[in-house]
Amino acid sequence: MGDFSVFHNIGVHRIRIFRILAVMKTLLFFLLLAIASAGAQPAAKPPSRISAIAVPTGFTRIAYAKDSFSEYLRALPLKADREIRSFNGSPVQNSIYAVLAVLDMPLLFKADLEQCADFCMRLWAEWHKASGRLRELSLFNFSGTRVRYSTSGLSERNFLRRAFAYSNSHSLKKGCAAVDEKDLRPGDMVVQNERGGIGHVSMIMDACESPKGERLYLIGFGFMPAQEFHLERADARNGRDGWYTIDGFYRYLAENLNVGKPVLRRL
Repeated sequence: MGDFSVFHNIGVHRIRIFRILAVMKTLLFFLLLAIASAGAQPAAKPPSRISAIAVPTGFTRIAYAKDSFSEYLRALPLKADREIRSFNGSPVQNSIYAVLAVLDMPLLFKADLEQCADFCMRLWAEWHKASGRLRELSLFNFSGTRVRYSTSGLSERNFLRRAFAYSNSHSLKKGCAAVDEKDLRPGDMVVQNERGGIGHVSMIMDACESPKGERLYLIGFGFMPAQEFHLERADARNGRDGWYTIDGFYRYLAENLNVGKPVLRRL
């Protein structure tokens, strides 16, 4: 009976020890969780405008004429978050994206119209409107022939709707002026389209330069289905601090959006 009592007491003590250890582990877990939460920094919000995005160390923004398309683009506002919305209001998820920022410019139409080429034409039209040049605006038909807004007989909205519906990356490739890489500036486009069908258009949104003449760019695009325009973040292999080298952006396209050899065009 005495032996049984001894073993019984030992068992009780062991159970109590196991319970104490379990409580201590739980307390330790919550303590570490609290420390981690206290030390974690919330994700930084995007800057309010493209011009507020920091340039890499040693670089400065390239100056452009005050009323130019280039300056208009770099002054555009950005959304307070990095969520891209499609034309029907649903959030866009795309594995190839590394979103630096999203333009605070809602889509004009609740239809699948403002895709990549269309959003570039939209930005061109918005600059004409903001600078009092709307009557000088011209866009394209499918073959790349320019169509003037002032002689179209259409409202601004319907003129844009028709351009978005009947032109694409092929139209911009055929109708826009070719650009030398050394003269690349905000507003210029990287156009991909081989045979008139599926293609892609990206737009230079800002540019900076080092004392040695090395240039970096903020580059963005819309996509399919029609969605808000975003700036794509360059990784360390393709640029610096989110800014692309032009060769780095070509590499990004080859690996993620390989729908034709990229060429440079200006509206």
